[in-house]
Amino acid sequence: MKILAIIGSLRKKNTYETVKKIEEYHKKYSDFQYEYLFLKDIKLDLCKGCHVCILHGEEKCPLKDDRDLIINKIESSDGVIFASPNYVMNVPWIMKNYIDRFAYTMHRPKYFNQYFMILITSGSYMGTKQASKALSLMASGGNIVSKLNLFNSPGMNEKKAMKQEKLIKREAELFYKKLSNKVKHKPSFGFLAWFSAFKAASNENKTYLPADYSFFKDKNYFINIKLTLLQKLIVSFFTNFFTILIKKGFI
Repeated sequence: MKILAIIGSLRKKNTYETVKKIEEYHKKYSDFQYEYLFLKDIKLDLCKGCHVCILHGEEKCPLKDDRDLIINKIESSDGVIFASPNYVMNVPWIMKNYIDRFAYTMHRPKYFNQYFMILITSGSYMGTKQASKALSLMASGGNIVSKLNLFNSPGMNEKKAMKQEKLIKREAELFYKKLSNKVKHKPSFGFLAWFSAFKAASNENKTYLPADYSFFKDKNYFINIKLTLLQKLIVSFFTNFFTILIKKGFI
């Protein structure tokens, strides 16, 4: 199994060292291969906030850099670790720019075949949940099987350090088990409602949201899977519900 670790830190220190510990736990499984992608070392230009990727499609983005290289690496991986430090109660600018550059996946989710771990390292417990929540958006349609928030401090006593080592080991094992027992994506109620909302919005705004309309028009769900009768009814109900709200001007 191939694991891609995307490191959103300008330093090769706490965050990277924690991922290396996770890799060490996985080394006993011969089928694990790790690849590291450091955002500081690749060309990912600053997002211009032009909305072209959302409105007209990610292929129309005016920035030509290594974004598609990242996409290919994620899609060719079985598991992805998004790892970032916590700066000022959120992810640092380099990871926030990554989030901004992939904002279109909030309209058109992907990565349904990938499994994700969200890792936040911090010198303070404050802000780790906010940073983890922000980074979780980048899993898009994928399965988040582990969230790990760690407190890194030179003054941490031995008891707390041992507790964190156990936590790292536990999450590493969980990540391995979920990857090994890979199951097909099962649409949750939330994702069915999400799909319905954007399908309705794109149907009613074909001119304004051409990329969304092209993406949703022939789909019964984000990916090509067979929905149960109940799931079909949920999609039908919410698509009609959101369509009415849009036409009435409520959303």
